[in-house]
Amino acid sequence: GTKLPWDKQYLIESLSDSTIYMAYYTVAHLLQQQDSFDGKEIGPANIDPSEMTIDIWDYIFFVNKSYSSLKTSISKETLDRLRNEFQYWYPVDLRSSGKDLIPNHLTYSLYNHVAIWPNQEENRWPKAFRANGHLFLNGEKMSKSTGNFMTLIEAVERFSADGMRLTLADAGDSIEDANFDEKNAEAQLLRLYTFIQWAKEIVAMSSSHTTNQSDAQESTDGNKSKNYFDRVFQSEINRSIKLTQEAYDNMLYKEVLKHGFFQLQKSRDNYRELCSETEQLNIPLLKHFIEIQALILSPICPHICDYVYQLLYPNKSIMEA
Repeated sequence: GTKLPWDKQYLIESLSDSTIYMAYYTVAHLLQQQDSFDGKEIGPANIDPSEMTIDIWDYIFFVNKSYSSLKTSISKETLDRLRNEFQYWYPVDLRSSGKDLIPNHLTYSLYNHVAIWPNQEENRWPKAFRANGHLFLNGEKMSKSTGNFMTLIEAVERFSADGMRLTLADAGDSIEDANFDEKNAEAQLLRLYTFIQWAKEIVAMSSSHTTNQSDAQESTDGNKSKNYFDRVFQSEINRSIKLTQEAYDNMLYKEVLKHGFFQLQKSRDNYRELCSETEQLNIPLLKHFIEIQALILSPICPHICDYVYQLLYPNKSIMEA
C-alpha cells in the first residue's frame, strides 16, 4: 500500500490503493518490452522508469497539462504518443472481479476515478463492474492441504482446453459460488466428442453435394421444400440464436450453454427422432445446424468449433466466418 500523503503514520491497504492501475495497461507496451513482465527491459518509447515522474504521468492523464511546464528530456512526440494511447483506450469498459473485493478494491476504484478525473464520467470513469463468486471443486472449497485442488494445466491435460472451458461456463457465473465438477467435465467432453463424430457423419452423407456456403444454407433459402418437422427445427435454431445472443450480451455463460448448446442439441435429437419415423432427414438443414452450433459455441469452445466448421468449409477458419 501507500502511506497517506498528509499523515504518514497511516497506510492505505493495497487493494484500496491499486485502483487505477488499469490506466497503465494503455501505455505498458511502450514502456516495457512485450515479454518483460517485471518491466526491467525498456520498451519502444526508450524511457527509463526513473524518468516517469508525477509530472510526466499528469501530462499523459490530463489534457490541460502542457509540455512546456515539464522538466524532462523526453521528447514531446514520445509523450504525445503515450498520451494518445491513454486517451484512445480509456476508460475501462468492464472490470470483472471477485465479490469479496466489492467493499475495497471496486468501491475505491470508483472513488479514485472520481477524485482524479472529476466531472468526466463519460470518458474516464469505469463503465461497468461485474462481481463473481468463488470457484469450488466437486462441491468443496479448493485447498492444497486437503488435496481438493486442481491447476489449470491439470484441467487442460485431463479434459482438454475446450472441455475445461465448457465445464467452467456451465459451473455458474453469477455472484453465487460456481462449482467445477469433474464428473460433469467428463460428461461434457464426451458430449463434444459425440457432436464431432455426428458432424462427420452428416458431412459424409452429403458428399454428393458441393461444400460451399450456399449448400449449407440451402434449406433456409427456399431451394428445398421443407416439411413440418423441418420448419419446426429451423424455428428452434433461430430461437436458440436469439436467446444465446442475449445471454452473451449479458455475460451469462451458463445461460449461453443452456440455449446455445444443451437445448439446441436436444432440438436436433427431437428432429432426428421425428424424421426417423415418417420423414427423411433434411441434410442441408442439418449442415446448417452444424454451422450455427459451431458459430454460437465458438467463444467457449474455439478449437473444437473451428475443427467442425472446417468440416463444412475446408481450409477456412471459423475466425473468418
